Parts: sequence; C-alpha cells; structure tokens
Amino acid sequence: MDQQQTPIENNRRGERGSVLATASLSMLSLILAAGLAIDISHLYTAKGELQNAADAAALAAASQLSSTSGGVTQAVQEASKALNRYNFGSNVAITSANVTFADDINGTYVSQASAEANPTTKRFVKVTLSPAPVGITFAALAIANPQNLTASATAGMSIGLGMNKFYTAYTFVESAALPLVKGSVYSLDPKDGTNKTAGSYRVLAGPTGDMILTGTIHAYGYIGTNYNVANLPGTSPAGNLSAPSMCRYAQIGVNTRFGDYSVHPGTNPAEEPPDTVTREDLTYTQYRNEQAANPNATGMKNRRIITLPIAMDTSYNTTNRTVVADRLGAFFLKKRVGTNCKLDVEFIPSPLAVPVGTYTPGETQMTDLTIPVLYK
Repeated sequence: MDQQQTPIENNRRGERGSVLATASLSMLSLILAAGLAIDISHLYTAKGELQNAADAAALAAASQLSSTSGGVTQAVQEASKALNRYNFGSNVAITSANVTFADDINGTYVSQASAEANPTTKRFVKVTLSPAPVGITFAALAIANPQNLTASATAGMSIGLGMNKFYTAYTFVESAALPLVKGSVYSLDPKDGTNKTAGSYRVLAGPTGDMILTGTIHAYGYIGTNYNVANLPGTSPAGNLSAPSMCRYAQIGVNTRFGDYSVHPGTNPAEEPPDTVTREDLTYTQYRNEQAANPNATGMKNRRIITLPIAMDTSYNTTNRTVVADRLGAFFLKKRVGTNCKLDVEFIPSPLAVPVGTYTPGETQMTDLTIPVLYK
C-alpha cells in the first residue's frame, strides 16, 4: 500500500530541477555580461587608438603649414603618413574630405582646394577620420554589430615664439635705416669678425671661441641675447681658399644641403643629407610647391630653410665680437655659396612652423616663427 504524501512533500517534488534552471539562466547572464564588458572595453580601446591616430595626423599636418599652397598640400600628405603609422590593417588614404583648414581655431574650416587658393592666413588644420567598423564578438544581441567609430583632432600654429631651438649658427647684420624686409631676396657678403658693416653675414662661435656650428651655440636661439661672432676674416686669402674664414664655413654649412660635398669632403649624404629639393634659384613658394609635388623624394625635407638671429649693426661690439639678437628670422637658401662667398637668401615673410621652440609670457614674440600645437 503506497504511503500517502503530505502537501509539503508534494510542493518539494514540484520544485525539482528549478535550481539547475536558475543556475543556467544566471550563468548565461554572467556570460552575456562578461561578453558585453569585453566588447565595450574593446570599443574603448579602438576609440582611443583612433583618437591617437587623429591627434598624430593633425599635429603632423600642422607642422607643414607654411602660408603657401605647397604647405597645405604637404599637410594632407603628412596627415596620411602619420595615420598609416598606426597600422590599422591596411593603409588609409586621407583625402581633402578628411582634412580641413581655418584661419582661426573656432573659425570656418574649408577644404584643401580652398585653402590652397588662399593659404597665407591658414593657421589651423582639423583631421576628421571616416567612420571605421569595429566588430562585436560577444554582445551582438545587445548592441549593433559592427560599431562605426570615428575621431577628430585640431592642431595648428602656436603664438609667436620667444626661443627657437635648433637655429643655424649664423647671424645677419642689418641697419636701422635699411632693415631686412620680409619677403625680400638678399645677396649677403661675409665680413670679418671685427667688422660691423650691415647687410652682411657672420658665422657664430661658442662663448670661448670654439668652432663650428655644433654644440650649445647650435641648440638654442633667443631674442635679446648676446651672440659671439667667430674670430675669422670674411674671406680666405687668395691662393688658399680652404683656409678658415666666414666664407669657408658658410660653404661647408650650406652646400651639403644642395648635395654638393666638394668643399666638405670629410662628410657624406648619410651624415649631412641634402634637401629633398636641390634645384637652385627657386622662390620659397616654388620650393614648397616642388616639395609637395615630390613627397617621396630622397633627402631631408626643409634643410634649405634656416632660422637665425638678426642683429642691428649698432649692437655690434667690434672689440669682443658680440652682437645682440634684435629678432630671429627664417630664411630660404636660394643657392650654394660659391667662390664669390655670397649667401643668397629669401626672407620668409609668413608664419612658419619650426620643430621646437618656446614662449614665456611677457617676453618678446617672433610672430613669424611658431611651433605646431595640438589644441583639441
């Protein structure tokens, strides 16, 4: 005779298997939650990588701004190169649709073509990456698969600098009556270290008179700072053109930039690379345009652009051969220094981004020299 079950026993019998079902549902929920966390973490990582790439691309583009149409073209080229260093699996070409330019950081951003048509006022560049699909592995039921992510960044020229690092160890001497004018071309002669004649150039030396074009004298340039002029004659004596002189060191410092090593046989293209553009007698604008037309040319870009202290002849102390920098300027080397010893340059008139420099509030600004800055 079967024993009759109590109501409590009947209830417990009906609950058999509920723990397994609950545990299964809990486990599934935990797996989905963990998968969602993994996918969201992956999305944040991918977004961060995209933002880093956009930042790098914008900063690289801003470093090419030179107030010329060629500089705008190069900005787009360098933005693409910077992005592709992030190796997203395939090369990504940045087009004019991704890179825009403006006069002011919060101004209207225009296309590459518009900026090239009016480049002199363009100081800011924005890079906006096209949406990139990022796959979802675990949480496709909860969020759309794939997720399209994008990023943008804005960079541009800084305010004018008070110090320019890596300037060239020459000084150009000018007079108050005939100052060097931005945008003009000059053919400057060398003068002796004790000669303060204006409209000429000198080679600088270290504080103890050491030579040549390296070390601390080559590292930093400041406005209002004393610079030591080398104790050299302007030109070598007749019959000995390789003797130390302002002219000789100018040839050594300039001609390798044009791929000419005849006056500096101890070096080579690996140590002193030529510029990517060595054709002589170009204007600065033509030079920038030729750079843009040949972005993969061998050599080192912008070696023909030099920045240096400019000094008034009235500040030239001929006794101890020191001058005070009235300002720092950027110049384009038009040709090699020949046997006539002339240094042919174009005074670059527009804002130019140099690699390194600083500005301290209250100090004198060089409005035509800036550095590239990532703003947002």
